[in-house]
Amino acid sequence: MNKLLPAFLLALGMTATTAHAQTQGEIILGFTTAKSGPFVTFTRRNEIAVNLAVEAVNAEGGINGRKLTVRQFDTAGKPDQAAAATRYFANDVGALAIVGPYTSSEARIAFPVGDRLGIAQMAIGSAAPGLAKPFKFAFRNTSDEGYLFQRVLAVMKEKNIAPRSAALAYATDDVGGRTMGEVTFPGLLKKNGVQITQSISFPSAVFDLSTQVAQLKSNPPDIIGLGAFPDPTVVLLKELRRQGLANVRVVGGTQSADWNLLQRAGADANGTIVASTYNPDDDRAMSKAFSDEFVKRAQKAGESGDLRPNMYDAAAYTIVKLYAEAMRNGKVTGEKGKLAQERDIVRTELMKLSGLETVEGRHTGFTEEGDALKTAYALEIKDGKWSLLGSKGPQDVK
Repeated sequence: MNKLLPAFLLALGMTATTAHAQTQGEIILGFTTAKSGPFVTFTRRNEIAVNLAVEAVNAEGGINGRKLTVRQFDTAGKPDQAAAATRYFANDVGALAIVGPYTSSEARIAFPVGDRLGIAQMAIGSAAPGLAKPFKFAFRNTSDEGYLFQRVLAVMKEKNIAPRSAALAYATDDVGGRTMGEVTFPGLLKKNGVQITQSISFPSAVFDLSTQVAQLKSNPPDIIGLGAFPDPTVVLLKELRRQGLANVRVVGGTQSADWNLLQRAGADANGTIVASTYNPDDDRAMSKAFSDEFVKRAQKAGESGDLRPNMYDAAAYTIVKLYAEAMRNGKVTGEKGKLAQERDIVRTELMKLSGLETVEGRHTGFTEEGDALKTAYALEIKDGKWSLLGSKGPQDVK
């Protein structure tokens, strides 16, 4: 009978018996995604991860015998459309909860809407500090950049590469990048005794950073704390090396955690460190099965480059699994007459979750502010490949 199931489901410990244990009826999840727009590098394959997770949940018997299904809304990365997605899923679709949105800019607009409508949303990539805190139904399956950067600095100290000086570089037209450059990084660097020498800023669509890098060249720092997405990251790395700053290490937040950075920047990316909540080389059976199947489906979809799931693909997969666990524990039915009650049950059960093994690592729970407590991985580009420099869990850094 097990031959009826895809290999990746078997690797996750599922059987054909559970796969056919569903009864009639369905439970709906909304999925706020961005198939175009400024963040598509990180979002365009989230759908593969969500579909894999839904298949896994249904292979386990669904949600209390009911099939889990997903409805999508493409925001194109626009905050106002993220709010529209929330209203659509809550009012028109009858979803019990929502996967997404992706960015801090979207979450800032969508979270208040979800709170008014009483439906849980769990952001995939929002990392600006405190965005979920004011809201009862807002969650983030990520840790804020401060939490992660503090742990990256701890790993660097452990590896005897702690910086003594740092410059800041960040995109001004993105909430996350600007917060990193103006609030998060300066505060943590000063706390750790690192002298901040100077700061440069730029728009996300920048294609020439020669003037800004020349400014850095006048007083080269040990590291550059970077708050920017992959495109400006590549521009910065290439310009740094072109102007001879070969020994200045770029340390980026999660916005820079694109495995294709190595392919795009080549040798210029050597020494770069990024914060991530997912280790693409995790060799646990659960993570390897997820990654292997993800790569197959990305290939089938015509994707190119490094096709391993990025940290946001892994986060999206985990969000579905967290919702499924909360729904099972709360014994929800998805019946229309119980939507308001069961949406609140999902929220309550999410806050109780702890100790669940996921493709990202062990989920140890959510903070009172709605953020997941996660392991931070410091990943380094070294000798032409990504490698794990080190990791720190929730309790490893105070």
